[in-house]
Amino acid sequence: MPNPALIVRVDAAAVLGVLTHFPDVCAAHLKVSFKETADAIAREAQGRIRRRTGKTGDAIAVQESYDKTGYVVMVGAARNYIGRFLEFGTVHMSAKPFLFVSAQLEEGPGTRRALEALEAAIAEVGLGDQAEAA
Repeated sequence: MPNPALIVRVDAAAVLGVLTHFPDVCAAHLKVSFKETADAIAREAQGRIRRRTGKTGDAIAVQESYDKTGYVVMVGAARNYIGRFLEFGTVHMSAKPFLFVSAQLEEGPGTRRALEALEAAIAEVGLGDQAEAA
């Protein structure tokens, strides 16, 4: 009677090589999608801001985060308090939100961009390829 044991030998060196390179590729693709999302949030916020002089809308900017992994949408330092007063209100003025509303509206599209970036990273390193039939 033949031995029913099955032996499979796999060379994992290629897979391990791809997996060590994969985080850097993911980070690069995600950073591009994060920039697109941050720019979209800034545009939306600029369109929603209450205008009297236009200075606060002009002060809305996208900056790279300190850790260099993403982006921050903020109201520039010169207009920071006015942006905060508009967003949250004061005891003398009701809130006129513009920034967090813009971020909430961009949540779905931002998630879609991030997923597409991950798919592109997977395709770039070859993890999504179908194995060829032997």
